[in-house]
Amino acid sequence: MKKLCILVTCVLLAACSSKPIPFTDYLVKNLLRDNLEGMAKPPIFSVEDITVKTLESTETTGIATADVRLRFPEDFDTVVSLRRLEPFNVAYLQYKSSFGKFTAGESQVHHAEYQFERRDGKWFIVGSRAIAAPEIFHAAGSPATKE
Repeated sequence: MKKLCILVTCVLLAACSSKPIPFTDYLVKNLLRDNLEGMAKPPIFSVEDITVKTLESTETTGIATADVRLRFPEDFDTVVSLRRLEPFNVAYLQYKSSFGKFTAGESQVHHAEYQFERRDGKWFIVGSRAIAAPEIFHAAGSPATKE
């Protein structure tokens, strides 16, 4: 009886582990959060919120539109200085083209479409494109908000 229970448990575990992972907003949020938080060490921003607007998927591909809110604790020039980045350095150009010259405490909401692909039963982000300009919210009391 004990051997039968072990055999049934093994069969159930094998069946569950081969079950495909569904394409859900929960999955999209976690993949985006992991991807964004892994962009730079130490991080140059925190991911405050991810709102999935639409989801479409087939067996092996998926598309999601989402709004991603980022908060920058330090300004662009401080990040560049601390990381010893030079103009025309790849990281410098990526930060500037993706986020602009952000200020300390600034929040940005990026509106984008993300493409996903399922490989070996797991979902991966394979591309993205902006669908609107980001909304920028300067920190209270920053020079950008004074009139």
